[in-house]
Amino acid sequence: MSATDRRQLILKAARLAFAEGGYHEVSLASVAERAGVSKALLYEHFGSKRALYQAMLEMHTQDLVGRIAAAVAAAEPGEPRLLAGLNAFFDFVQDPRGGWRVIFRNAGDPDVAASLAELRDGVAAAVAALMSEEAEAHFPDAPERAQMLQMVAQQLVGAMQSLADWWELHPEVPRKRILQVAMDFVWTGQERLSRGERWTGPA
Repeated sequence: MSATDRRQLILKAARLAFAEGGYHEVSLASVAERAGVSKALLYEHFGSKRALYQAMLEMHTQDLVGRIAAAVAAAEPGEPRLLAGLNAFFDFVQDPRGGWRVIFRNAGDPDVAASLAELRDGVAAAVAALMSEEAEAHFPDAPERAQMLQMVAQQLVGAMQSLADWWELHPEVPRKRILQVAMDFVWTGQERLSRGERWTGPA
């Protein structure tokens, strides 16, 4: 087995281990056993549990961003594109391999808070880039448009993260209902914003 394949094997084992237990409960020895490698060999690829966890989060980020980008690219602009992106996100949340469960289970751990913040910022940056094409026609001022997209993306990612976390605690709620609420929340405002409408402040 090549070093690259062995590294991927370890990451997959780590994903399963962290999905089942919290960051502090999972040991490198248990990950090594699950991967079928020695602990010494694991250390050749990852010098610490924090480094292993960081690499696993990066893997999840690439997976999530790749899913959203592919779904958005295949959809028509506007409502279909937003719906496709949200469906891709909820596909990731429901993936039985446990990517979202890893994030959700360890979100409150201070030892991994910085890594989770980087993941969220990375997803938000990707979302902002995906929205830039449609926003250009309505917001020709490049600096203002870039800043607005960053803020909207942060709001969108934060809201969907909170909704997915809530869904993790209420799995009896059907996905159709979750998607309906998400579109009610996001599309109503985004559709008006795409027409150039802006809040003008209190009367």
